[in-house]
Amino acid sequence: MSFNDRLILILEKIKNLYPESITVQKLFNKILVPVDFTFSSKKAIDKAVEIAVEYNCTIEILHVTGQNMLVADDASADTSSLLTFQEASGAAKKALEQFASIDTNAHGQLQIEFSVLPGTWQQSLVDFIEWKQIDLMLIGQDDRLFQRKELLVNPNLIAGKTNIPVITVPTNRSLVDLYSIVIPVTDYLPVRKLIYGIYMATKHTSTVKLLGIENDQTRSKVRYYLQRAFELIRDNCSLHVELETIESNNVADAVSSYAITSAADLVIVNPDLESNIPGFLSGLLGNITNKSSAPPVLTINTV
Repeated sequence: MSFNDRLILILEKIKNLYPESITVQKLFNKILVPVDFTFSSKKAIDKAVEIAVEYNCTIEILHVTGQNMLVADDASADTSSLLTFQEASGAAKKALEQFASIDTNAHGQLQIEFSVLPGTWQQSLVDFIEWKQIDLMLIGQDDRLFQRKELLVNPNLIAGKTNIPVITVPTNRSLVDLYSIVIPVTDYLPVRKLIYGIYMATKHTSTVKLLGIENDQTRSKVRYYLQRAFELIRDNCSLHVELETIESNNVADAVSSYAITSAADLVIVNPDLESNIPGFLSGLLGNITNKSSAPPVLTINTV
């Protein structure tokens, strides 16, 4: 039985338990990489190629110009300006292809599309994801010490508006060899995080670490859902699962600290209390004392 066949069987079991959680299908089909011609976005392209080969996906590479060029509908528009935009758009697309420098033949006829759009990054990405039916977005993040560069896009916003997973990955980390996947558990059952964790852990035979984050007020609920999450994985697949609880009143801070100290290869969070504090991603991915310690972060909506 193939990897995808096994995964579909697992997802069907979970779907029967939680009908609203996810559509039973191959989860990764189209990967979107937003590119701003920086080193981190080039590394994101390289990592997207790795994922696309491993999961048999196509890749969409997008650059947003930040210019309002939608003049084609204006009958009074200056045609010479419109021609200039068409030329500029074509030149930008060619530059994008050269920047990516991907040998598709070396990766089994990998399918890649290049696009250039006007507008703002956030809204253009949301619209593009819906238009192209993207099901995974990959953002590159600079891994230099104490680097607090603003991310190209806000993964919380994109994940929240589009309902697709967004992976933010430091330039020095891989998404191919995932030995340890951390899934935080609080006062609810994180079904979608578990589904994506199972999906990726099954591919890599990873250890899934369920991290309960509790305080005096939430302890009983957290431990209840931690056990439920463990049973969901145990009853539907043969992955190795570890359970751990830590005491904290700040979920995002606890996730950040644990991810770094536990040498996680991937952390799966929701765009809410787990990541919605000032500097969560910049702190997790930038303000570190060991360049190899900051893990990739997959942000996925709760529903």
